Amino acid sequence: YKIIWRKRKGFAHTAIDAKVPIIPLFTQNIREGYMTYVDTRLMRWLYERNRWLIFPVCGMFPVKLITHIGKPIPYDPDTTPEKLAEKTQRAIEDLRDKHQKIPGSILHALRQRFEAHNKDK
Repeated sequence: YKIIWRKRKGFAHTAIDAKVPIIPLFTQNIREGYMTYVDTRLMRWLYERNRWLIFPVCGMFPVKLITHIGKPIPYDPDTTPEKLAEKTQRAIEDLRDKHQKIPGSILHALRQRFEAHNKDK
């Protein structure tokens, strides 16, 4: 659940230009829905070199997905895109740390789905 943005901050430029807040989101168990069988370094290298995103995936498991919405990061004309990107990353990491069990578990995420279903009855 590491955020890998590198130097990407176009979203921050766009938010500043539009004078709008950024609303951080995090979807709990999103990575438990799929399993990949490739070294992520190799996958990243292929993507960075050729824009190929080819890797074997097993998944679409019916895990419980919950999207958490964080507090808006207000527009500030004095904030640079770099600072806004950092604030956004911290806000998403805070949501992740608060709501995601790490390391994740497909079985735990599946159990969450069925426990919630049984509580509703």
